[in-house]
Amino acid sequence: MRAHLENNVMEDDDTGWAKADEVDEVASIKSASTRDTGKRNADVNAAVASLKLSENSSNETRRPSEGSEISRMERDTISGPTHFQFHSFEDYEREAATMVPQSTLPLNKFRYHIFMDIDADDIADEITRIDWVMFSSIRIRDLVRHVSLPLGEKEKCKSLKNVNRMISHFNHVAKWVANMVLIRDKAKHRAPCLEKFMLVALRLRQLNNYNGLAAVLAGINGTAVHRLGQTRSMVNADVQKRFARLGLLMGTQKSHFAYRLAWENSPLPRIPFMPLHRRDLVSAEEGSLTFVGPKGDRINWKKFEILGEVLLPIMKSQGTPYPNLQRNEVSRELILDCRMETDDENIYQRSVQVESSSAGQFDTSKKKFGWLAK
Repeated sequence: MRAHLENNVMEDDDTGWAKADEVDEVASIKSASTRDTGKRNADVNAAVASLKLSENSSNETRRPSEGSEISRMERDTISGPTHFQFHSFEDYEREAATMVPQSTLPLNKFRYHIFMDIDADDIADEITRIDWVMFSSIRIRDLVRHVSLPLGEKEKCKSLKNVNRMISHFNHVAKWVANMVLIRDKAKHRAPCLEKFMLVALRLRQLNNYNGLAAVLAGINGTAVHRLGQTRSMVNADVQKRFARLGLLMGTQKSHFAYRLAWENSPLPRIPFMPLHRRDLVSAEEGSLTFVGPKGDRINWKKFEILGEVLLPIMKSQGTPYPNLQRNEVSRELILDCRMETDDENIYQRSVQVESSSAGQFDTSKKKFGWLAK
C-alpha cells in the first residue's frame, strides 16, 4: 500500500486540511513522484490520446449532409490541421470554460436552414463532444461537495463551477431544442425540424450519451413542443415509433428502472444521466448521518458504500473517452451561440401563437425545462 501511495498518488488542489503530513514523509512522496513523472505522463497520454477533437473532418468517419450546399461550404471553410488532446482535469476544464453560451447569433430562418442542412449525426456528435468535455472536467469529489456542502461553503468552492456549468448546459440544450422547433410559423416547416431532433436523440442513444439524450427529450417532450399535434402528425410514423422507445427508456417508472438497467449494461464510452445520479447522491447525503454511535464519533460506513455505488461507475466512465469525435464548428455555433428565448412562459406563448389549442387543455399542465435545484 505504501508503494502504491508513493508511486501513484499525486498532490491535488485541496487546501485547508486539518493536519499536514510530516515534512520528511512529504519529501519522500515528492521525490518518488518526480522519478515517475515520465511514466505517469506516458500512461495518461496513452489513455486519452484517442479523444481528438479536430476541425479536419474525414470522409470515412463523417457522413456529410445529403444535398447540403450550406453545410459543405461551411465545413470547407473551417477545416484545418489542428488536433486537440486533453490529458488532465485541468485541460478539460479550460476547454469546458469556452463552451458557455454566448447568445450572439440571431435564431431565425437562416439558422433554421443551416440546421436542416447539417446531418443529424453531426449534431448528435457535437452534443456528445460538448457533454464529454464538461463531464470530464468534473472531479468526483466535486459531485459529493455539490450535494453535501452548505450554501455558504459552496460559494467559496471554485471547483463546483464545473458541476454548475453542466447543469446550465443541460437546461440550455432543452430550451434550444424548443426554440429551434418553434422558429417557423407553419407546421409543414416545423415537422422536419422536429423529426431531425428525434433522429438526433436516436443517435445520442447509440452513443450512450444519456445526459444529452435526456436534454433533447426534455425539449421535445416539454409542453411547448409536445402540444403541437398538427406538427407531430406530419412526422414520419416510423421515426415517431422509434423515438417513443426513448421516452420509455428515460421514463421515471419504478425509479428510472429502464435507464438504470441500460446504464449498467452500456459499454464504454458512455455519459451518465447526471440529474438522476445527482439525485441519488442527495438521497444518500440527506438520508444518512456521516457519524453515528452514542457519542456520534463513529463513521457510518454504510453511507459511504451507497455513495460508492453511485460514484464508482461515473469514475469508470470518465476513464474511457470517445474515439474519433471531431469538432464541428457549424454545429457548435448553433448549439452554443444562438440568441434565443429562455423564459418558459414566453416559449409556451410562442407555441400557442404558431399552433393554437381550441380546447386549451394543455394550458394547465405546463412542463418546465429546469433540471434539479442546485
